[in-house]
Order: sequence, then C-alpha cells, then structure tokens
Amino acid sequence: MHNFTEDLIYCDSLSTIEGMIMHRQIDWKTIKWTLGVLALGAVLFGCAGNSVIGGGTTSTTSTTGVTLFDNVATVNLSDVPASMQYVFLTGAGRAGDEETATVRNLLATDTFGQVSSGLLQKTLTLTQYQAQILATNVDLAQQQSRNFNTIQLNAVNYTLTDSNGTQSFNSINNIPSDQPVQVRVFKGRTTMIPIFLDPDTFGTEVVGPNTEAMFDPNWFDTINRIQGDTVAVRGFLSDYMCFNVSNMNPGDLPSLSQGNGVATKVFFSGDGFAIASGDAANTGVTGAPFELILQAGQGASVIGRYSTGATIGGIATPGTYTTQQVDPSDVTTTDPVLAHKITSFQGQWRMHFNQNFNTLTGKVEDTGYLKNVHAFEAISIPTNLDDERQQVVMFTESVSTGVNGAKTATVTNLMWGYLDLATKKVFIYPLANITDPDTTTNHTGEVVGDIGTMYTGSGASTLSPQQMRYAKFTFSAAPAGFPSSGTIVVLRK
Repeated sequence: MHNFTEDLIYCDSLSTIEGMIMHRQIDWKTIKWTLGVLALGAVLFGCAGNSVIGGGTTSTTSTTGVTLFDNVATVNLSDVPASMQYVFLTGAGRAGDEETATVRNLLATDTFGQVSSGLLQKTLTLTQYQAQILATNVDLAQQQSRNFNTIQLNAVNYTLTDSNGTQSFNSINNIPSDQPVQVRVFKGRTTMIPIFLDPDTFGTEVVGPNTEAMFDPNWFDTINRIQGDTVAVRGFLSDYMCFNVSNMNPGDLPSLSQGNGVATKVFFSGDGFAIASGDAANTGVTGAPFELILQAGQGASVIGRYSTGATIGGIATPGTYTTQQVDPSDVTTTDPVLAHKITSFQGQWRMHFNQNFNTLTGKVEDTGYLKNVHAFEAISIPTNLDDERQQVVMFTESVSTGVNGAKTATVTNLMWGYLDLATKKVFIYPLANITDPDTTTNHTGEVVGDIGTMYTGSGASTLSPQQMRYAKFTFSAAPAGFPSSGTIVVLRK
C-alpha cells in the first residue's frame, strides 16, 4: 500500500526514503528486467526505422491456398482477429497486508478508434507474485496492422486488509488513467502487453474527513517504463513458430544454459527467439526446458518450460510455454536453480509445418504456420514495429509422405537473421550463434544477400514492407546447401 500522507511525514529522512525507493525498484527490476529486454527485443531487428508505408486493406491471397511462386510455402494463418493479451504481473508488499485491485474495461486507442477489453474482470492480488491474463480480440479495421498508442487503465475496486481491518473502495482517484504505449497487433497473431502493478501503485489518502483510494500514475510509470523509453509499456508478439532441429549436426546447434543440453527446437516470433531441449510430449505436466534468448544474449535469457498441445480427433492444438523468474520473496537461497520460481508469462507455439490425419473427417489437415513446404524455404516475420526490418529464417528440409497421406518435414539445416528492406539486404547467421549477443555486430558467420522485387499477396510489385507478402533474394556466395536465389514468404495474413 502506498499511503500518500506518509510521504509528507517521512520526507525529512531523505536517506530512509532513498533506501526504500531503491529497495522497491530493485525488487521490481529483478522481475522486470527480462521482460523489459523481451519487449525491446525488436530493437535488434527494428533499428532501420519505423515508417509504415501505405495502410491499405489486408491482402489474403497469400494465405488462402493460392501459390504465386513455384517451390514456395503457403502461410497458414487463421482468418481470425488479432489477439491482444494484457498480462498483469503483481507482487511485493508488507507481510500480513493484503491488497487487491479489480480491473476491467481497459481501452486501447489508435488512429482508427478504441478497443475495449469488455466487462470481463480480473481481481489482482497486489501483495502476491502472480501473473493473470485479460485477453481481447481486435478487428484490424481493414489495415495491415494496428498500432495502439494509448491504453486507459480502469480499476473498479481497491480493497486493503491490514491490522486496522478491511477497507473497500469502488471509486479510485486518478482512475481511469491514460498511459502511453506502443502495442501493435497483426491478424492471426498474439500480442502480449506486460503490466506491472504492486501495492505502491494503489493506496489511500486522507482528503478532509474521508479516506479515499488513490492510484499513483508516477509510480506506475516508474515500475513499468524502461529507462530512456518514450512509452510506459511496450507490447510484443508472443506466439512462436517452432522448428525441430534435432536432425541437424549437434555441433551446429546452440546449447541451453543451466546444463539443459543441446537445443532440439528453436522458436521465432518476430520480436524474439527461443531454444528448447527434451521431448515436450513426454515430460509430464511440467514440460521440457525452454529458454528465451534475447538481444542481451544468453546471460539475460528467460528460463521456462514448454509442452505440446493436446491432440483431439487426430488434430494437434498449439503447444504452450511458460517462463519463470526467481521469486524475490524467497530468501532461503541465492541459487537461481534451487530458488522458488514464479510465472512471468505464458504463450503458445506451433510447428513451422505439421500435418495430421483427422480421424473424424478422414482428411489430412495442416496445423503448422506453413503449408505446401519444399526442400528449401525462407520466411520473414514482421516485428511489433512493423517497419523495414523483419526477422528471417532460411532452412533446408526433407519432405516425405506417410501411408495416410500426411507429410512430414525434417529440418536438415537452418540459419537465422533479418531483412533490411531499407537497404534491400538480407543477413543470415549460423544457428549455433543465436545465443551470442554480438553475432550481428561482429558479423560472426554472417552471409549477406540482396533483396530484389517485393510483391503483394496478389503478385503486384510493392515498396511497402507492410503490404509485402513475398520478396526475391540472391546470394553471390550462398551457404552450403542453400540456393543462390529464391523467394521469401512473409508470415502475415
């Protein structure tokens, strides 16, 4: 609880106040650091600029089974609205006190209007380390993507229980509260918005004869805004495309930290990447080791677990991942492996290609991000900045057909990197270097190619990164096993 009257009482003890503030910030920055790095992961791919050229209507040609180029996969994104998930991360406070805040009807605003989270509400225990999600669907309003610049926080109740009893308030001063944000959504994708709330975000204040509830926007900004950033909160794409790389040469693969072995799967979202080991389908309810590798490198990675989804009628549902952080309230050990863990956030993943025989329909169905795959594929993934830089993955694979007609695609080599559409260049790197934060600056193992004509989903040439669904590329010296030229398909509806 933040008692605003106490700020006046204790302001004569500057050293005490400074110590208290520093302690509070250290507690929160401990949890926030990795999430903050993740939210800024797109800096690695988004530093070329932030222009959005030509809004226009979203082309769906490239994802409805029409293939414009030979030997190029088809994107398999569902024709559904964008998913926007508010993730409330709470915790800290005095022992014995309990504070809750009930949130609902959050409003996200962009140039095309407002999107409400609706009447569904979440009661957040501010004094416990928790992660709760409030999700809403977003119509794209016929745009390539939508970029929200303001979120209005709305709490309909604040309740404090301490040694003096319980006080409940249905009216909170400074609520609703408009916060500057950068949150972009894409059709068929999921964007996560981490929002940090602790007991000092809410409090009480004596106003005349009354005690009133108060929201502290300045403290909210302190625990949410990354130092030097222009907005208080940034969203990031949280659904990942997964590649099974277990058939690659082990020497070409990165290793997980904490002794979790060589990666057997790698994941890409546009804003980040991850590696995993073990068999997620055969490790019980806890899942197998999973590790987000961010711009700051493996030293700042986020450890977690991942699991496969359920199979219903022969059709696989998306897998899930959960990232975890050391519980700051656990004072029993300083060992990050032995310490109690708290959930940071959760998300979904799907294979880059996956076919199943549906026993209910008797048909083969695609559940991966791609359809109609070939021996070589190249795919780019926009970031939450939706600008001239996009994540890119190029890979070779062996495609075979089973007795029931379902195909499998076994990855034999994979390189990762980014497109720079401002300079019309593509940069790719060996997969083993993905845990090295200096790879793109030291050019370790770098292969550079040229980007040629960019195409819309209908096959027309375009200069707009947002309207691009395909792009031609060439290498003067292609990596072993890769073609010297080809077509990149964009993961976009």
